[in-house]
Amino acid sequence: MRQITTVFAYTLKEAARKKAFIVSTVIIMIMVLALCLAPRIISAVKGSGEEEQTGTENSAEQAAVSDDAAICYLVDQTGIFEKNLDTLKSVYPDRNFKTAAKEEEEGIRSDIRENENNSLISIEEKDGLPYIRVVNANFMKGISSQKISDICNKIWQKNILEESGVDGETIARSTISLPYTEEAAGDMDITGYILGLAVVFIMFFAVYYYGYGVAMSVASEKTSRVMETLVVSAKPSRILIGKCLAMGVLGLLQMVGIIVFALICYTAFVPSNFNIGGVPIDFSSITPFTLLILLVYFVLGYSLYAVMNSVCGAAVSKVEDLNSAMMPVMFISLGSFYLGYFTAIAGGGSSGLTKFAMYLPFSSPFSVPFTLLTGGMKAGDLAVSMGLLLIFILVIAAVSIRVYSASVLHYGNKLKMKELLKMR
Repeated sequence: MRQITTVFAYTLKEAARKKAFIVSTVIIMIMVLALCLAPRIISAVKGSGEEEQTGTENSAEQAAVSDDAAICYLVDQTGIFEKNLDTLKSVYPDRNFKTAAKEEEEGIRSDIRENENNSLISIEEKDGLPYIRVVNANFMKGISSQKISDICNKIWQKNILEESGVDGETIARSTISLPYTEEAAGDMDITGYILGLAVVFIMFFAVYYYGYGVAMSVASEKTSRVMETLVVSAKPSRILIGKCLAMGVLGLLQMVGIIVFALICYTAFVPSNFNIGGVPIDFSSITPFTLLILLVYFVLGYSLYAVMNSVCGAAVSKVEDLNSAMMPVMFISLGSFYLGYFTAIAGGGSSGLTKFAMYLPFSSPFSVPFTLLTGGMKAGDLAVSMGLLLIFILVIAAVSIRVYSASVLHYGNKLKMKELLKMR
């Protein structure tokens, strides 16, 4: 135990004072601060825009749009929609609507190519019905064809009812938009979904960054011959455990510090009424049990990849060879991350691929936290996933300690996996 403590203290001290650790912590905290300030800035800009709009509404029905505003051309061969131009304007009140003839359409298209904010609504009759074409410069500019289609549908319905002799009050009642709400029968909410995706990325960052730190520490000490001194005073297995524990604790401390900083920034800067797409933020998915399981999977996921990365560090004699030696572990971690990520953005659930991602030890540290935060994790699945991960870690750790012990004092060409497994 004393040998592990000595290696642990030495590794923790060396890693904590490296510039990479300090700079990465500061950069992440700046990003967290910027994210927390963004809603307040957006609210302030939106508020000033609303005040400006309110002030201008009193002046003759918001005195026409500025001459410099984007133009929306209307080519209406049916004559129905041109008569209801004010209704179209209500969808995009910040645009100048101009009617044009069919013969002008080619010139309008040329104008749209030069002035990307301009648009064209072209309506002609096909098979007895209006056919609507919306022309924009590209998919990122212009107006929404869906919005234009919806308002044109209402104009068309109103026209048919008027021709049928229906009175104006009945028409107004029949074309009114019905109120609606969307509810979910499951436990997933937008806050849990976003938090789940964030945790997936954080887990990958932690596994990759701190696992790489273990490999770099081993490779650096081996290159500088410090390892020879360490091996004399401690067994290779104790060195491996001490280094993995040190980097794990350092990573955990960094994560906790960032989370505490994020909570402070959220409380201080994010408006209380802030919402995402009209849905208020709800942290009900974060419970003490959830936090405990997230911590467990952080530790287990890190442990699995740390022991594999340490072998990569011990297998090289030059730090320059470390990246190539880590390539197999890197491919495994990337593939496992994408498996967990794709099952997450697909909405989780109980599909076979989701189950596979939760049970596979390599991907479960990325998949389980998301499923847990979105309410889709069952107690049985959690027990099986955690059990398989623990067993796999013990097996990988045993193999890694054996390989590490045999290769830590090897100097020369980089060892291949077959050679490492043969060494005693």
